[in-house]
Amino acid sequence: MNGIHGVAAVDGRTTGDDARERNIAAGTALSELLRTTLGPNGRDKMLVDDGTVIVTNDGASIVDRLSLDSPAARLLAGVARAQRGELGDGSTAAIVLAGTLLAEAETLLDDGLHPTTVIAGYADAAGHARSLLDDLASAPDGEVDHRAVVSTAVTGRWDERRTAFLADLSTRAYRAARAGGDDADLSAITVHGAAGEATTDSELLDGLVIDTDTSSTSLSSIAADVPRRLTDVRIALLDDELTIQSPDSVSRYSVDSPDGLRRARDHERDEYRRYVETLRSHGVDVCFCQKSIDDGLRARLAKAGILAFERTRQDEVHKLSRATGARPVMRLDALDPSAVGRADELERVRLGKGSFVVVREASSRQVSVLLRGSPEHVVDETERIVSDGIALLETLDARPGLVPGGGATETELALAVRTFGRGVDDRRALAVDAFADALETVPVSLARNAGMDPVDSLLELRRRHADGERSVGVDGDTGTVTDVMARGVVEPVRLKDRVVANATDAATLVLRVDDVIRTRGTRGGEEHDHDHDHDHGHGGVRSDPGGYPWAIGH
Repeated sequence: MNGIHGVAAVDGRTTGDDARERNIAAGTALSELLRTTLGPNGRDKMLVDDGTVIVTNDGASIVDRLSLDSPAARLLAGVARAQRGELGDGSTAAIVLAGTLLAEAETLLDDGLHPTTVIAGYADAAGHARSLLDDLASAPDGEVDHRAVVSTAVTGRWDERRTAFLADLSTRAYRAARAGGDDADLSAITVHGAAGEATTDSELLDGLVIDTDTSSTSLSSIAADVPRRLTDVRIALLDDELTIQSPDSVSRYSVDSPDGLRRARDHERDEYRRYVETLRSHGVDVCFCQKSIDDGLRARLAKAGILAFERTRQDEVHKLSRATGARPVMRLDALDPSAVGRADELERVRLGKGSFVVVREASSRQVSVLLRGSPEHVVDETERIVSDGIALLETLDARPGLVPGGGATETELALAVRTFGRGVDDRRALAVDAFADALETVPVSLARNAGMDPVDSLLELRRRHADGERSVGVDGDTGTVTDVMARGVVEPVRLKDRVVANATDAATLVLRVDDVIRTRGTRGGEEHDHDHDHDHGHGGVRSDPGGYPWAIGH
């Protein structure tokens, strides 16, 4: 065994060349998996799990659902989640770039470079590339460029008409959230999907839309005539279970005489009356409860003219509170006039197979995007596109500036990094040059996915950028190398900056590892793996999650 470059594997421990090769192989494999999804002509991945089929080309959505045994692959998957969660786009590009950096590093290490030298060269190259981005950026032109940014991010099956429609819908939702202020409050935007009709039948609604199919029991079983529209509505928010209270240790009780049965019925009737009278005394018209509501009580509330919805999700309760001024209370007995909110209008609507409640209040900036489409997985993808598009616009406003897409920016940065590398007088220059090669994997992948010759496309890109045509990139729609900026293919400068930074950080983190040790509880160890690799937190606006309506973080 070679003491420096040998392999040691004892009790779940992998060191030396073997650890390095396995980590790099896992990273490059994940990169290759996602490479074909990049760009407007990217292919979809069909993810199948226990009969559930998901079709998507979003990098973060794909890695979220993959079973990744390799620790290095998990690190790169974290890049996709961080990129999408922070910025709304760029997850695929970040993983593709990180994987290519690892593949380039493997060649350098085989040629005798030390990992520290490669890491230092990558850091220098990334720093230089990022410092040039603001010089390449142009100022955004309001709503026109907002739509162009979202259109650029829309990839896959969408035709030009639907792409333009979704870009406009996302832009209008974002600008509505900014109405009356300089900062966009993305929590004021709710995105819901309802299968049926065409994608272009989707609409932006003033007010908060709540999906009562997922958050509340149907009102169809209530005998009372439940109104479909209320005006000047008083709203209460409860984090309480509205049912007949009984001692925790008693799940049921029995009676042994008619008098005992009468007392039990009287107790139940009195409790129901107390609930109804408490809400009526505060003028409540609608009650949203995070927990369950007794069926008998819901019927009595409806007869009293009080509309009640149970198992309202926590995120919806927060939005209702912001929209109406209602303050959630833990117990019905704690309800007071200051906790009751108000809305101009509440309307129950039915779209396709779904039931929704729309809450409108003029003083609130709350808006909702109601998306249509068929089949259901198309609606799911549309929700992702609109949610990511809105987050992407926030990214643009956080750091105003647009750079050309279509691999044009990566080509220009690669040209500048190579020039920078000529001034590096040690072995780091080899890593700097390899970094430039890795940057060009983005336009090469775009060209290949568009059915173009990747070698010819790259050579033309290099020649035209050397001639000063900085906005020339790959136009996947036309299959040509052209001025993509003129065609509205643009991306936020902050997005490009984070792609380069996140990919470099991930690649160098993997390259620093020379020892992989399996600990108790990890995959492949003696115990089962109890962790789960899905993202619990999404920055910005996101379509509403599934799972238990009252579960926190799901």
